[in-house]
Amino acid sequence: MPEALPIFPLNTVLFPGMSIPLHIFEQRYTNLVSELLGPTLTGGDSGGRGRGPARFGVVWIELGHEVASESGQGAAGADTGVPHTRSESRDPSLPLVSTIGCTAVVRDVRTYEDGRYDLVVEGGTRFRITELSKVDPSSRDGYSTASVSLLPEPLGPDAKEHAERVRDLYGVYLGRLSEIGMALETSHDLPGDPIGLSHAAAAAVVLDPVEKQRLLEAKDAAVRLALLSRFLRRENRIVAAPTLPNLPAGPFLDNGVSFN
Repeated sequence: MPEALPIFPLNTVLFPGMSIPLHIFEQRYTNLVSELLGPTLTGGDSGGRGRGPARFGVVWIELGHEVASESGQGAAGADTGVPHTRSESRDPSLPLVSTIGCTAVVRDVRTYEDGRYDLVVEGGTRFRITELSKVDPSSRDGYSTASVSLLPEPLGPDAKEHAERVRDLYGVYLGRLSEIGMALETSHDLPGDPIGLSHAAAAAVVLDPVEKQRLLEAKDAAVRLALLSRFLRRENRIVAAPTLPNLPAGPFLDNGVSFN
């Protein structure tokens, strides 16, 4: 059955079980968070884990600017506009988002008297957008909501064999990063089940967002794990090269929330 979710566009692909910090100050999205959390939190309050069971949807921005959040890419006070999908006619100045995303639940929150929020959110369930609400792009107050269908998490054929292959390749990947003085911020331990492992490894490996989105959209764990094996073999060759090419710096340099 379709479910209605507030939509939060990011330049980050969120996976089930993945936690990310967000610093929110764009008006339409502080409104979203305020309505999501309800009246229990007021300016200056800090909440612990488990606060706020309501969830929203995170979608990757294929083209355009991120909302003013954890990456620091949005200018303070700037409005990045309401998102559109490829199935809709759109203003080229507004962000184009993927139709497959991941639900997010607020696990930790700090509010500020000026309306800003620091959040830690955790990915929950993959979904597909079936319809995105129309919002007046000239208004800075309204945020998009979407009718979404939650996606199942099938294993797929030979998932356990694919999982063991990814586990081995991931171990090599971590070892080679360590040898050149780099380390991932995420835990080195992968879940035992193939579905959980596929999402955890996909979230941890440093890849282009296009490839991350491919992994999120995989129809089952076996397909995701097979793709991960291919990506990890390539990354292991790159990291082992005598002259290391340029790598995405963000996962190695981002030590938490950016306050822009």
